[in-house]
Amino acid sequence: MISHVSFASLNVTDLDRAKAFWSEIVGFEETVDMEAIPGMRWVMLRPGQAETQLHLWKVDEVPQTGMPALPFVDPDVEATVEALRGKGVEIVQEPGPAEWDASTIRAIFRDSEGNQILLASR
Repeated sequence: MISHVSFASLNVTDLDRAKAFWSEIVGFEETVDMEAIPGMRWVMLRPGQAETQLHLWKVDEVPQTGMPALPFVDPDVEATVEALRGKGVEIVQEPGPAEWDASTIRAIFRDSEGNQILLASR
């Protein structure tokens, strides 16, 4: 049986800038940074001890859909938003009750590549 998602890919135009954002600003741990095949760099990071990792996928242009590119669970959305704001991260949507469940707190921030990232308390 399937046990978990191995990784989720996030489109980025600049691997070094995105890697610095996710490791230095957000605090993810780098797990892989290598040339997978000639000319293709493979960068993976993970939050804490999570099994699912974040894969940074190099593209020429990040599509702007208006929808969050990835959702992350965060037990203290408000504190994380304040920490990110203190590091100069753009907060797109302030913490507040989620439309789908008033007991869930959600917020959206923008990463270094323009992706909107959803934080939800559960």
